[in-house]
Amino acid sequence: MRLTQWTDYSLRVLMYCAATENRPTPPTISEIAQAHGISRSHLTKIAMTLAANGWLETTRGRGGGLRLLKPADQIVLGTVVRQTETDFNLVECFDASLNTCRLDGLCLLKRTLKEAMAQYLAVLDGVTLADLVTPGQPPLGGQVISFSPRA
Repeated sequence: MRLTQWTDYSLRVLMYCAATENRPTPPTISEIAQAHGISRSHLTKIAMTLAANGWLETTRGRGGGLRLLKPADQIVLGTVVRQTETDFNLVECFDASLNTCRLDGLCLLKRTLKEAMAQYLAVLDGVTLADLVTPGQPPLGGQVISFSPRA
């Protein structure tokens, strides 16, 4: 099971916003893009989608940026993943319109993979954004998030 780059970046944006929520000025798309080495235009699309899904508030102009619309402890990873992933079909037999497998209905792979996916999502359902970050703490790996107001 692998997350798409879209979901990965969506989680990074949400985590960055959660880690900086106590900062006087919200992080900007440019700041997050630079911190993660991600295209600003790609993150703009992601931020708009996160805002449309009710997770982010976006403000333009001086002093603008991104803020979580809900407290980090109310944003459940399983929900985010379900809304940002486009395809949970691990193998072709999950989709009847694509299935050409001659063993469909005879083997236990489909059932086993469905159970594994359910367990995967169940684990994510038990984790919130707050569980992943400590507000005000720089992330690991030496990348430092500025917590002082920008000039």
